[in-house]
Amino acid sequence: MFTRKTVLVVGAGGSHEVNLPVGEGLKSRIASKLQIEYDLNTRRSGDGTIAELVIRSARNKNLNPNDFFLAGRQIAAAMPQAISIDNFLHTHAANEDLVMMGKLAIAASILEAEQNSNLIVRDRYQTIDFSSYQNIWHNTFCKMLCEGVPLDKIDTVFDNLTIITFNYDRCIEHYVAHWLANYMLIDFGDACRLTSKMKIFHPYGQVGKLPWQDGPAAAVPYGELATIQSLPMIASQIRTFTERVDDDAMLQAMRNALGMADQVVYLGFSFNQMNMNLMRVEASQGLKNVYGTVYGMSGPNVNASRDRIARSLTSPSGGMVNNWFLSGTTANSLLNDHWYQLSE
Repeated sequence: MFTRKTVLVVGAGGSHEVNLPVGEGLKSRIASKLQIEYDLNTRRSGDGTIAELVIRSARNKNLNPNDFFLAGRQIAAAMPQAISIDNFLHTHAANEDLVMMGKLAIAASILEAEQNSNLIVRDRYQTIDFSSYQNIWHNTFCKMLCEGVPLDKIDTVFDNLTIITFNYDRCIEHYVAHWLANYMLIDFGDACRLTSKMKIFHPYGQVGKLPWQDGPAAAVPYGELATIQSLPMIASQIRTFTERVDDDAMLQAMRNALGMADQVVYLGFSFNQMNMNLMRVEASQGLKNVYGTVYGMSGPNVNASRDRIARSLTSPSGGMVNNWFLSGTTANSLLNDHWYQLSE
């Protein structure tokens, strides 16, 4: 159990352990879906659901669907140049057609990736096949979360924890609910109600709320593919950077959690300057221990990442990093290697 105030910051690498695409893989999927081209009335490339949705929507508004298809192909052509789809949409935030097509492709790509992930629930088991996927950070995290916690104290496991995930997927919430039900031998509905107490922020939004989550957003089961009917509602929950910074309540809650944290753990996170600025605290309390994965990073980039972290966690009122534990390992290895330090 986490006895000190802990914030996990999760990037794309955190979902990669369960077979979701990161960086270039996600950009490639998005480009493939938006490369919509027709030969007469026969679609020869691109995503069929997005294409049909655009045609229907354009006709209802007396617009030309080819204008939207062109916007989609422009996104596809630019993906090899883009740091990420998020950066590209931020650059072109004033182009409504581009933003709309980008959000549709993101939503369709992430739901498809969820379905192909290692966390999909198979009818045979009615839960995740935990025996096949033991060496993922989600499993190690849940073991740390519940270490030494008796069943009658299970309501306390999330007391000192906040998660900030920059991913659109719902892997963490989905996994934790199923893990608790399976390990604690409780009803899945009770596990979902317990998991709903976990403080988790999606600054970029997410591809629908899970059916057991509260809120007005459209409910989408984990791994359910988008349809012509559901895709617009799901895409509307994706935020660009410009839209995201207008959510003052969420940003303030994130920054407060980081400012009050005793330890901050970055898992599969790239320390992108835009995202680090987003998490820059306004008030900080006490000294913090920082843990993070820097897998595949060069020495100079590791040093720059460390500087970005320090600036992000230091406020005019004080607070600074006390100990550094940056490791060129996977998210799962980092949690295993520092289990005792993190949970003591």
